[in-house]
Amino acid sequence: MNIIQTDSGMTDEQRSKIIFAGDLIVFQQLPAMLELCQYTDQLLSESLSGLYPEQAQYHLSEQDYRRFVADTQKRIQADDKAKSIFFHALQEAGLALDLTYYDYFAMRVVSAEKSFTEGLRTVVGHHRDTWGSNIQAQTNWWAPIYKIEEERSIAFYPYHWDHPTINDTSEWSFQKYLAARRETPEGVAVSYSPTPQLLRTVDESKAVKIVIEPGDILCFSSAHLHASVPNATKLARFSVEMRTLNLKDLKAGRGAPNVDNAGGKPRYEWYRHGVDQSSLSMAMERV
Repeated sequence: MNIIQTDSGMTDEQRSKIIFAGDLIVFQQLPAMLELCQYTDQLLSESLSGLYPEQAQYHLSEQDYRRFVADTQKRIQADDKAKSIFFHALQEAGLALDLTYYDYFAMRVVSAEKSFTEGLRTVVGHHRDTWGSNIQAQTNWWAPIYKIEEERSIAFYPYHWDHPTINDTSEWSFQKYLAARRETPEGVAVSYSPTPQLLRTVDESKAVKIVIEPGDILCFSSAHLHASVPNATKLARFSVEMRTLNLKDLKAGRGAPNVDNAGGKPRYEWYRHGVDQSSLSMAMERV
């Protein structure tokens, strides 16, 4: 696994060729991503009445902090300006928005105190995002809002790019997860896993922990086995993410190798067009 760093964009075709071979790309210091970091910091600070977001857990009760995280995640996902700035950053990286479908724009908060964010969108265990979507052409975009270090970052397991894991993709059901989520009160961990899970641990000594700067965006194939690094620092981690699909990749059958996903139906219905918001399912019916 190579980590390619660039301060210029590349075409969709160039990017797909690199990430579907298992390499990572760091698009460095994109002006729009720097703008998004500043805009998001302002939103967070306003929500916290001026408290420093990375240290807010030391000034709020667990209940108030959990409410802040939940409200912030909802606000960011619904914030058209934040999403628009992020799309602009992806375009600066070379993404052709008119050929792009995306799932959603999300913020992840990893507190230094696990109980403060348990049950929310926080630490994610070892997984491939393709296990849920069953689409090998899927691309992940990930970016920190503040400075990070290895102890509160994202980890990759390059050995498993072409070596299978033992997992429950043959049994996991998205419908069962939705049913469990409907029955679970907000802020409480859902009893059924939101994604397929490993059934055997992986070798942590082979993990590669990525550290990039605010203003950078990490791009990688969704088929990479990766995980949140449990936060061992005194500061919370704030990051934003999105998954995209390129229509040309789908039509040409391009994508990462499938080494261990026994899932079935592709979840095209999860994706909307980057410009007109139309469903990818409609586009795939015409392919």
